[in-house]
Amino acid sequence: MIIDVALQLFEEKGFEAVSVDEIAAAAEVSPRTFYRYFPAKEDVLVVDPDAEAAMRAALAERHPNETDVDLVARAMITGLTARHPDRARCGYHLLKTTPALQARIHQLVWRDQEHVVDALLTGMPRTPEAELRARVITHAVTDTIRVGVAAWIQSGLSGSVVPHCEQALTFLREAFTY
Repeated sequence: MIIDVALQLFEEKGFEAVSVDEIAAAAEVSPRTFYRYFPAKEDVLVVDPDAEAAMRAALAERHPNETDVDLVARAMITGLTARHPDRARCGYHLLKTTPALQARIHQLVWRDQEHVVDALLTGMPRTPEAELRARVITHAVTDTIRVGVAAWIQSGLSGSVVPHCEQALTFLREAFTY
């Protein structure tokens, strides 16, 4: 309820013009209740526990013959597509034009990348070389997915984000084969 009310207010007034108190009042909750679910106003749009859980579950489920690049890509796309489509579209639309949201999403991406690195290193010695390799793969795939999402946004958010991400990943895989 809080998310839906916040999205409606953001669309009507713009992200910066809406306060947490206004969201809480419209959702008929206290500001304290709002902060129990969301540490900051930006988190209404960029934090999605279902998407995070889906990504972590995908990371924990290694498929036979799956490369590390494919594992990370599958997990990230699983997390992206676990979001409610209308909320995701609204969030990405606001993300394009709101620096505070862009800053928060970068913080969360850095946090999530550490989970991915840990998943890649599961069951192997955590040597400097293994850690470097896991970070390179994680950051390369993360940025590739980000570019795919940006292409989807530029296309007008039509259809699914997945084909745009898959196309970007194809270019990454081609670059890794050189």
